[in-house]
Amino acid sequence: MRWPRQVASAAALTAMLVGPPLVLTYAIGWPLPAHLTQGQLHQWVSDPLTEETLTAGLALLAWMLWLLVVGIALRAAVTRAATTIRRLRRVPLPTPMQATATGMAGAAALWAPTTTATATVDQPAPTPTSTDEHPRPQPSQAAAAGVDVPGGWIPTDTAHQIAAAGAAVWLRRRRVYLPQPPGRHRDDSDLTALPPTVTAVQATLAATPASPVPSPVIPTGGVGLTGPGAADAARGFLITTLLQALRPTGHPTTVVTSRTDLHTLLGPHTPPLHDVPGLTVTDTPDDAITVLMKDPSGPPPTLLTHAPTDPTTAARLTTALTHTTGTLVGHWTPATWHIASDGRTANGGGQARLCVLTATAALDLLAVLAPTRAPTAVIPRQRPAEPTPPPEPAPAKTFALHVLGTPILRAQGQPIIIRRSAALQILVALAVHPAGLATRDLATMIWPGLAPHTVNRRLYTTLSDLRKDITTSGHPHPIDHTDDRYHLNHQQIDVDLWQLHAAIAHAATTVTHPTHAYQTIIDHYTGDIAVNHSWPWLDPIRESTRRHVIDSHTALARDAADPTARLLHLQDALHIDPYNEDLHDQAARALITLGRPHDAETLLGRYHQRLTDAGLTPPRLAGGQ
Repeated sequence: MRWPRQVASAAALTAMLVGPPLVLTYAIGWPLPAHLTQGQLHQWVSDPLTEETLTAGLALLAWMLWLLVVGIALRAAVTRAATTIRRLRRVPLPTPMQATATGMAGAAALWAPTTTATATVDQPAPTPTSTDEHPRPQPSQAAAAGVDVPGGWIPTDTAHQIAAAGAAVWLRRRRVYLPQPPGRHRDDSDLTALPPTVTAVQATLAATPASPVPSPVIPTGGVGLTGPGAADAARGFLITTLLQALRPTGHPTTVVTSRTDLHTLLGPHTPPLHDVPGLTVTDTPDDAITVLMKDPSGPPPTLLTHAPTDPTTAARLTTALTHTTGTLVGHWTPATWHIASDGRTANGGGQARLCVLTATAALDLLAVLAPTRAPTAVIPRQRPAEPTPPPEPAPAKTFALHVLGTPILRAQGQPIIIRRSAALQILVALAVHPAGLATRDLATMIWPGLAPHTVNRRLYTTLSDLRKDITTSGHPHPIDHTDDRYHLNHQQIDVDLWQLHAAIAHAATTVTHPTHAYQTIIDHYTGDIAVNHSWPWLDPIRESTRRHVIDSHTALARDAADPTARLLHLQDALHIDPYNEDLHDQAARALITLGRPHDAETLLGRYHQRLTDAGLTPPRLAGGQ
């Protein structure tokens, strides 16, 4: 029990504080004289070490020691009291739900019978619902309902629009692709990866979608933006409004700005943006005001400019913004919001946060808004024929990695469970890069947009867990690390994608039996790489592989003497890419040749509807004429 020790401690402390003064007072008395006379002073100077002076000195020392003990005790008491007060302040009061739960538990305890034995059943361990060891959104992201990117912060709704715009870029590239002769050496310059800001947004949303948060509404008459985040918020306003212009609504939004304002916000080397949907760029800010006032009957555009300092221009701008909105960098008399560097503002009706972007991030996002142009047909440069022997069946190896279709790793025919999605990404990434990847490249590929010092740690942790998944079954590890590069061990693992690449290389140089070589490519292709996985880094590789297979189908269709066989090959190609415009045109022409114009019209009608559903403008195909 604690109270006897506490009583003993209190008694000892009382004895130390009260005992010495009592003993000194009654036994010795006060050591110093009440009134020091001049004679006593002369006597002490002439003979200081007398019995009385020594006794008085010892008594003074005892009093000083007692005062020291009192000071220490008082300090300890004050410290303990302050700690107790702070603890009491931090004690949380029970919430209504907690109070209700406590009452119910108490009632259950009172009324529960005490003699009844309860049988227990072992419950299975809960199945993990996530395969990624590192949740993508950071705490700040979840709290702010947005996405942090290297160039700023993007609200959730805008982030979803950016991800959709990035997906639309790949659909447009698939749509305008013109099939070429099959071969390994080809020009896929249009398959450049999307800008880093876009891939970072896509990866974040794919991992854990965030909930939307309402954005402040720009008032009619315009609003000025001041503070350290004013320019970043203006760039965010530009991107947000242009993304809304892509939505198929009855009231399209447009942005009017000047080349001067764009160069100030995006830099002097800003590329021409005249082909960006929903954007009107004038030469000067005065011209932008003129455009704003030109057609008051139509849907009012939104102005993006810098606050004018000239009173005449300011008055003219006030009139132009009477029935529309505008964002002005600088102080604006009707309304001004102070923007912090992270986009937060306490103006405009409560605490809110605006989209903020650096110039680099804004240019990245503008790149996905520009329309994709149809490439011109290019005949590949002919090389001297270097016949490549057809790929032979590879000898049986310990591991077999299938990345075409649903990715799966097998060891001696038995599937290996990969617990983490990041580990599965690493396997697929090393499969599509047979020569391997540097540590930094591999880490930033899997976790785009994160700080380099964090992604390396994530990579090492993921690789360690992947090694455990594979080696716990008694198999060697198929991933080697040499010269700061990770790569699959070609002596231990076989990859279906590598067999497809070998078939493509053979078809590029075959002379005697090209039809068989093209069919071999088609047979090896069992589906898109890592189907049903939306990893942004994989899009260029996935599309390049798809094009090789489409080229094989169109080559077989071109060489087919029978129109029906030609149509079948084109239909097989359409199953691989139902968004390609040229394939639909060829298939429609083949149907017309076979005397089936109604089927051709139906085919094109379905294609038009598919493009409309994807947010793309249907074309006028030659086959339908």
